[in-house]
Amino acid sequence: MAEEEGAGSPAVAGWPGWGDRAGTQARVATVRGRAWLTTLPGVFSRHWVFSAALGAGLVLRLIVMAAYRPAILVRQDSFDYMWDAVHLTPDPVRPDGYAFFLAVMRPFDSLALIAGLQHLMGLAIAVMVYVLLMNRGVPAWGATLAAAPVLFDPRELDLEHSIMSDTLATLLMLAALVVLLYRRPPPVWRPPSVARSAVSGLLMAFAGLVRPITLPLFVLVAGYLLIQRAGWRRAGAALAAGALPLIGYAAWFATFNGTVNLTSSDGLFLWSRTMTFANCAVIKPPADLRALCPDRQPVHKRLKAHQGNTYSALLAQPTPETYLWSRESWLWEPHSTELVPNAYAFTAAKNARAMSFAVRAIAAQPFGYAKAVTEDVALTFLDTDHSLVFPAVTIPGPVTLNYAYQAAAVRDYLGQATPLASQKGTPVAEPYGYVIRGYQTRLYFPGVVFALVIAAGFIGLLIPRRRSGAAILLWASAAVMIILPSAEHTYNYRYALPAVPLACMALALVLNTRNGELGGPRLRVPTPRRREPRRQQADQEVGVG
Repeated sequence: MAEEEGAGSPAVAGWPGWGDRAGTQARVATVRGRAWLTTLPGVFSRHWVFSAALGAGLVLRLIVMAAYRPAILVRQDSFDYMWDAVHLTPDPVRPDGYAFFLAVMRPFDSLALIAGLQHLMGLAIAVMVYVLLMNRGVPAWGATLAAAPVLFDPRELDLEHSIMSDTLATLLMLAALVVLLYRRPPPVWRPPSVARSAVSGLLMAFAGLVRPITLPLFVLVAGYLLIQRAGWRRAGAALAAGALPLIGYAAWFATFNGTVNLTSSDGLFLWSRTMTFANCAVIKPPADLRALCPDRQPVHKRLKAHQGNTYSALLAQPTPETYLWSRESWLWEPHSTELVPNAYAFTAAKNARAMSFAVRAIAAQPFGYAKAVTEDVALTFLDTDHSLVFPAVTIPGPVTLNYAYQAAAVRDYLGQATPLASQKGTPVAEPYGYVIRGYQTRLYFPGVVFALVIAAGFIGLLIPRRRSGAAILLWASAAVMIILPSAEHTYNYRYALPAVPLACMALALVLNTRNGELGGPRLRVPTPRRREPRRQQADQEVGVG
């Protein structure tokens, strides 16, 4: 009796229909998948230049994975990410977007899998560069050339193979720009829909939680929509969608640290920036801030003036990193025995104190600040051709200074038996390592060429016939990615790498754009539904029936 009642219930009776619908959808998906697979040969044949470059980039990445197993651990950063992925507490130095990604991957117990996914992300970035430029009318060879630095620069390969946030952040950032700039249909510019605008803002905000350097681009997205006269609704949708994850993360951060912020490090990083030009005789800080002066830092007293040409003197200057990470600096006092080193150095109180000094220093010496930033931006192009090199003999393991913490981070993430916790490091597999080390000394994207790409793109934007809204957005985004790290902390080519595809895309669009006499973006074409009443009215006025 009970079985008959159960069989007759609406909930149970609906199950067969649901199963039929699911089966039908599965068959439709299978048919579509097979149809898509049958079109792949045609896609490859139509885009054979890029396909060949993509295949070569894949081979390079397979060699890197064979040589450096399972992945490259970079200084303190990689260990911090793994520690945060296990303990899921907000990091005081950087947002935990990448740590969340590692937390999702943790059940697989494989850094090699993470590195492999990041290599696929690198290939996806190149594909997005190519697709967007082709959509914008750039020839296939030009779009392939713009994607080449991502595919072949050994520093890109190094970052993809490292347990670092840069590749994921670049993927999200570029995806946000592609969603915003992709034209449908290609021949005519139309403003993106409200939904696309919101998705673009959301992706850019996620990129900011992975790498804060991309946060200003979140504002540029909304500014682009306003400048292109896409309307307040679209700009507001991008801002609102992007603000949600940022507000949520800031609230989560406040529950642990008591301050509504993304980190407790922005003031400390900016303080370290001022150490290269600050003169407390000019700044005249109050008594409670005098301990933050450069000459009060023990590391400053050990530095000797370098004699030689201007470029050599510039390279010999102490970097902001020297002051920030030296355990003799004021922020690391009093010395602590806590396992997590950043927990006592990057506090809200020390961050506010450092910010107060930095603001006073910049206000008192604006030209000194501008000079320091300009010099670091120049070094981004002049002193980076052989940065981010692959290890020669072994992949470095935990360092002596923070060994207990770094070893604990690796063991907690991968398990107690992992060999990566050893200070001896992991041997590089030969002959694959020899191939990559030889490759990185012969083929790379030179810093001078990078500077020329940036300069040529800017010059092109000054010409009305070459100017477009998409090129302006891409070039401005690249400029932000290059200048902001030097303005808030220090130069490092790793920070500027995401700007490479943006600058190449901007130049490709500038060279390909053909505007009218007045320049600017092409006009929006009204839909037939909007044109029909006007056409009928015009026909009646001229007597056409």
